[in-house]
Amino acid sequence: MGILRSAQQVALQELHQLAQESVDHYRDSAEFVDDSTAAQLFKRIADQRASLVANVAQAIRETGDLPAAPDADRETGEQLLHRLHAWFTADQTQDVLQQRLQAEEDLATALAENASDASDPAFQALHDQFATQISGTVQTLKQAIKS
Repeated sequence: MGILRSAQQVALQELHQLAQESVDHYRDSAEFVDDSTAAQLFKRIADQRASLVANVAQAIRETGDLPAAPDADRETGEQLLHRLHAWFTADQTQDVLQQRLQAEEDLATALAENASDASDPAFQALHDQFATQISGTVQTLKQAIKS
């Protein structure tokens, strides 16, 4: 592992961080929300995304680098803010669903910014897989909010 990372390694690290943070937030939401249906939905999304995290981590290792862990303090702060916001709303479940939907839309924006960082076919495949997951998750969350 060198001191300087290649463009591909940086892009993979960013992809890994985005995906891992997403998994962490979904798992936290699943533990927090009172609605068992929403909790199961969040767990399912986290599990699906965790397999992507594992694939990205493997791709990082194949470049000779190691996957970096997300900033735990920042994640904890974000999760605390999400919980506080949900506690003070009339419908906690709908609020948490809305928070996750907004997070997915923000994730799609961040992923779009990350798209051109590396032209490696393996990176592009992982990037496309993540984009597809996000798109499907947005639709699933919108359906859950309507019901």
